[in-house]
Amino acid sequence: MNTKNKISIHFAGLNPKETALFDRVISFNVTHGLEADIIEDAANADLIISSSELFSHVEKFNKSKTLLVITNDEHCSKGDLQVQQPLMITKVMNLLTEAITITQEKMNTVRKTQETGFVNVNIESVDITATSASSSIAPTESIEVIENVTDIKKHHALIIDDSAAIRKQLELELRDAGISSDFAECGEDALEKIKDNHFDLVFLDIIMPGLDGYETCQAMRSNINYKKTPIIMLSGKTSPLDEVKGVIAGATTYLTKPVKSDKLQETLNRVTKWIENYAPPKKSETV
Repeated sequence: MNTKNKISIHFAGLNPKETALFDRVISFNVTHGLEADIIEDAANADLIISSSELFSHVEKFNKSKTLLVITNDEHCSKGDLQVQQPLMITKVMNLLTEAITITQEKMNTVRKTQETGFVNVNIESVDITATSASSSIAPTESIEVIENVTDIKKHHALIIDDSAAIRKQLELELRDAGISSDFAECGEDALEKIKDNHFDLVFLDIIMPGLDGYETCQAMRSNINYKKTPIIMLSGKTSPLDEVKGVIAGATTYLTKPVKSDKLQETLNRVTKWIENYAPPKKSETV
């Protein structure tokens, strides 16, 4: 696996709610191509997300790392970037995009300097102006493409959609990718199925009778076994508001219906790569 552009992220002094929010947004972007790990050691992190109270403990890293500080002071100038409380999902997504852009610029500058033999780098002299923020991070240079999706290990998917045509299409596409499928026609049926079955990934329609996709996604995330499972939402159209609602509910990414084969394969490449590298082992795999 290519880790040349992988970013190590450390949380310093965040409360559980803040940690959960940042973790969810980072996980969302990992499925869009970002390579990142959350680590415990601030000294080895590339990006530190800190409360203003703990800033003094990580301030010494300010020249070599990117510091994103959570604060309730609108005049705060600590670190490289500041995110104001209360934390809103769109605000966190945008600021994290900027922080990652800055971090990648720093990492690239250090690496290029080391490759040319100059190891003493003055980070402060580097132009690290961030590009415009967006709600989705997809640095293509950090995506390790799987050349043949049929070579991936076999996984088991749950397809939740009240359309028989969509269920059949996804079943055939997934079968070609070496992924078996089970089905649910509504959210209530899906929640029953996950009680007794393990699924490695989930395809979830937004508009369904009974529980809609957002409600079903939130309910699935409340199940301890599905906290990190990739959930791909299916929608007739997506807007920035749809994506924000999906992230809040716990969605991993989106596919627009009718689902195009090339888009599905791209999504499977990213999602199955995450499963292989980051997903917790199944109970049968633990020692």
